[in-house]
Amino acid sequence: MKTVLYVNGTEKFQDRQRLAGVTEYAQHHNWNLQSVEQLQSPKQARELIRIWKPDGFIVCRGAMLNQLPAKCFGDVPVLFSHNPLGEKGSRENCIFNDSSATVELAVKELLSLNLAAYAFVGWHMPTGWSIQRKSDFNSLMALHGKTAHAFEPSENRCSPTTLASKLAEWLATLPRPLGVLAANDQIAHQIIRACHLIHMEVPDDIAVVGIDNDEELCESAHPSISSIDVGFAAAGLTAAEKLDMLMSSPDIAPLQVKCPPLCLVRRKSTRRFKRHDNDVSKAVERIRREACGGLSALDITKDFSCSRRMAEIRFRKVIGCSILQEIRRVRLETAQRLLRNPGLGMNFIANQCGYSSSTVFSIFFRAETGISPSEWRNSGRGQAHRA
Repeated sequence: MKTVLYVNGTEKFQDRQRLAGVTEYAQHHNWNLQSVEQLQSPKQARELIRIWKPDGFIVCRGAMLNQLPAKCFGDVPVLFSHNPLGEKGSRENCIFNDSSATVELAVKELLSLNLAAYAFVGWHMPTGWSIQRKSDFNSLMALHGKTAHAFEPSENRCSPTTLASKLAEWLATLPRPLGVLAANDQIAHQIIRACHLIHMEVPDDIAVVGIDNDEELCESAHPSISSIDVGFAAAGLTAAEKLDMLMSSPDIAPLQVKCPPLCLVRRKSTRRFKRHDNDVSKAVERIRREACGGLSALDITKDFSCSRRMAEIRFRKVIGCSILQEIRRVRLETAQRLLRNPGLGMNFIANQCGYSSSTVFSIFFRAETGISPSEWRNSGRGQAHRA
């Protein structure tokens, strides 16, 4: 049995998701997986090695956290979860998010809305991953002939507690309608708060996209936040696979593994309709939340202040399809998003999409796409999609 130590970073949501992916691999390969909160010194690393005699480490680095170099782990293979930006000729094994592909999904969503202006809001202090996302955003906007505004935390001297008020002052100076990419979902949540302070309507005055798809943050915001699902669990699974390779062949060249995002999860913060109908808007949001929980078209029509037939007419006029078709579309998108995670089994996915068995789920999926869920997963269609 191989013993692997997983060292957590600073982002609890990311760590939970990533560790879930590593755990999935560990269970299938009979690893003894142990989680460690953080590594503060070479002495601590040596003590952990003495106690556990591990076959490998996965170390999640953060700002000023777990910054020990690979040499501190001696001959034990170690895979770092961080982007080696600016580290030319790095000899460390690293796995990290594909920033360019992640930002590209967000930019495509914002550009599809045909807004007057676009902007990026970075982390509340300068940090490498946020600076990289801003650079990718500017490059992609320039490619499309757009000028990108930017909120610079260092220039505005923002702390997490004052960020919303500073953002409100800045947002009030920009053209509308405005499309904003936030460095992550925490910043997106602050943008929504700032909009409430100056009575900017989301998404009518400002459309917001976050990154990470932290459901607790995205769903608790009013309105809910569209976000890029970076795929932390899938990255954890990949990290475990690469570490297994390193443990079997420690002399291979340093690994630099770039993980693509899974998809855009669209919520209310970017759902703009050409025709405004408050009942339809609420119906679309309820379908997004509850489609996989047994929701029926009849359940939706009961929320309208009119007959069932008129509700269907109003819904089709705004959305372009029937209520049932929208329910099935959301179930299909949910299925495709889950299928992009190779660690999830078909029975689990079927249950998450509201189907009693993988057989019933497969019948639905084939009817919608012409192929089985397994064929879709193996076809390579699960790369960086919009969902």
